[in-house]
Amino acid sequence: MYRDLQKRAGVLAILASGVFAATSTGPCAQIAKSYASNQDPNVSADLALGCLMSMPFDSKAAVTWIDEYTKYLQFQSDLEILENSPATYPSTNVDLLGGLQSIRTKAISGTYKSQYQFDESIQDLITSANDGHLRFFPSLALCWRFGPLTQVCGSVDAVRLAKGLTAPMSPLAYINNIGAAQALESLSVYQNLQDPDARYNAMVNNLVIDGQGNSLGGLFAQDTVWRGAEFYNFTFANGTSQQYTVQAQIRNPAQPFNFTDGNELYTFICTSTQSSTTTSKRSTVVARVDTSSSTPSAPALYPVPVMKEAYNTIVGYYPDDAGLEDVAVLGVPTFETSGSNLPDDVLYNFAITAEWFVQNATQKDGKKKIIIDMQNNGGGVVVSGYALLSVFFPNETIYSGTRFRAHEAMDFIGTIFNYGNNSDNSTVSRYGLAVNALVQPDQTSTFQNWDEVYGPYTEAGIPVSALMAEFNFADEANPVSNPINIDGEGGELNARTPPFAPENIIILTDGRCSSTCTVFVDHMVSKGVKTVAVGGRPRAGVMQAIGGVKGSEVLGLTDVESMATTAASLLADSISSGSPILGDKNQARFSEVNPIPLTKFPMPISGSINYLNTYTAYDDTTPTQFTYEAANCHIFYTAETLYKPSTTWALAANSTWGSAQCVGGIQANTDLGEYDENNETTTSTSSGLSTALGLLLALGSGLS
Repeated sequence: MYRDLQKRAGVLAILASGVFAATSTGPCAQIAKSYASNQDPNVSADLALGCLMSMPFDSKAAVTWIDEYTKYLQFQSDLEILENSPATYPSTNVDLLGGLQSIRTKAISGTYKSQYQFDESIQDLITSANDGHLRFFPSLALCWRFGPLTQVCGSVDAVRLAKGLTAPMSPLAYINNIGAAQALESLSVYQNLQDPDARYNAMVNNLVIDGQGNSLGGLFAQDTVWRGAEFYNFTFANGTSQQYTVQAQIRNPAQPFNFTDGNELYTFICTSTQSSTTTSKRSTVVARVDTSSSTPSAPALYPVPVMKEAYNTIVGYYPDDAGLEDVAVLGVPTFETSGSNLPDDVLYNFAITAEWFVQNATQKDGKKKIIIDMQNNGGGVVVSGYALLSVFFPNETIYSGTRFRAHEAMDFIGTIFNYGNNSDNSTVSRYGLAVNALVQPDQTSTFQNWDEVYGPYTEAGIPVSALMAEFNFADEANPVSNPINIDGEGGELNARTPPFAPENIIILTDGRCSSTCTVFVDHMVSKGVKTVAVGGRPRAGVMQAIGGVKGSEVLGLTDVESMATTAASLLADSISSGSPILGDKNQARFSEVNPIPLTKFPMPISGSINYLNTYTAYDDTTPTQFTYEAANCHIFYTAETLYKPSTTWALAANSTWGSAQCVGGIQANTDLGEYDENNETTTSTSSGLSTALGLLLALGSGLS
């Protein structure tokens, strides 16, 4: 059975003010009438819930939907170890397949009275895996975003433990009669990060502007389902209290909300065609192009950069803090170097900008040390990570080890893809299943046939493929489009020796480092680079620098669909030609286990899966997702970091290279002392950075 989120976050039931009943007949009609008159996308949470609960539920369609979605979920790379994870794994176990069957049973038995209840169960199950690559977007997410408030987390001096504050800066003691930090930690279980400190940081608004220049808000401010609280009552240490009402916001105000009842809303949402976004993070080889489109300015609140890529994917700074005269800072807020609204040469410019910056810093400007700021880096194109790695450790053979989950559909697909000349098919090569193009992690050993690749082998309880390199760098590195400085293939990335000694490099994260970010950081750490984790839950002790998903490749459900439909098409062609790839029995079984096209689902579906597990050179059996890696140093945000993010650079530098202490970590200079409320002297007021609901909550000691 899958874990019960209400039990895992036991205080949620107490946080909830009570269970809503429908306010009156026709809540959808009330919303439609209100929206037509004032175009205000905000409505009360209970009215939105009443509208959603008035939607009908089609049990037969739901059961079919689960049966077909289960076929897609087979491609999730770590199903078995998720159910029986190592003791050091900071998230709890979840049986995804068992959970789906439990929901299926409830759908048959009549437990669900509304489509909303069914969607909520599916979403909570998938979210409970805390995997940023494993996503399910319910149909009803198109409707509402529920939002209570936004908050900030800080500390006096980056070491002492946090206490809650809000304007006028009295410490926040309770949220709905639950300790403030405990309440936020309990609600954070819904975040798609595997580490609790990273999840906590995702809930709060520690960075008003991220390193790419984007405005941020704590994820406590929004959700796609109602979490059971009509309001949040804040009680402060000085005895005062304030209540904030949860509201629902129409997600797409451009779409008129003109549904008079739940039946009309159900027809619009659940019988319309909806596709899943393709989210594969493997790069494609593209040519450089010129673009005249506007580009963003440098990130606000940060110093004036010395150098930056046009779209702020990478930004270089020279901090002016005392003692940091020989330190450079490279901001790497993302590895998203391709996709919508980006020209084709962003990946190239990302790599070249990094190379130019470190060369200028070391060869011209006398910089001896560097901080790589990766706060809020959610990953992106994996080639970008390897390119940046090759800037700091050039002209080396890069280790990469991955495995996919072995299951019947994958075996059939791989068999079909590698029959005859099928491996020349562009879809086959896109998903790395052509045996003749695969290499092992040493970049020289190859595979003889599909059976050798597929296995299946059993590692950490998972039926998996053989260990494969993420890329055949000799074939896929390209000096124009995919510049990676290995074995002379870097083009303008032409350094021969590392620009900085490993001990002179710090990687700074807030724990939310995910996907490609984790691949990069793991490789850097293996070279001796130090990590500093900032923020997290207000408690002393260690914190992971990389708390997001550590899988190396995400596939949208449309990607899985493409694999499945291509295999079905190739099989059909072979049958028509009189030379079937599969015998009659296997043809029938393939038809049973192969995912159907998404358009044939009885209700819309959208989401993604983690396709490849990542492994290190020193452990090729346990996916890195399930390996706990404490940062060298753990510090807290301070009040100043809210409006001057560069303050974290000095905090990280002084705690690693100077005499400042860490609140936790695996290096020696840690101070595990408790917060002393007698040192609280702050009396400042709100800086006006709160969001629509009008609250700036600081779980720390003072906002200046």
